[in-house]
Amino acid sequence: MAKKKTYGVRGLLECHLSIPSGGAAVKIHFSGGSMGSNGILPARYTTANPAVQYLIENSGEYRSGMIVRLSP
Repeated sequence: MAKKKTYGVRGLLECHLSIPSGGAAVKIHFSGGSMGSNGILPARYTTANPAVQYLIENSGEYRSGMIVRLSP
């Protein structure tokens, strides 16, 4: 079983992304971001699914730095 990984989209409180995969698209909903006196906590998405982790880590959004890995 794959380890859980948490990804974030910095500067956004919520984000809906559609990542292409073959002839389909995988929709990922980043949520839980917040604004406070300490700044902005990014919208997050956690998954233990290795296929989804692969899609995220090989997406243009991840390569460009829009999506970052927050934990392990």
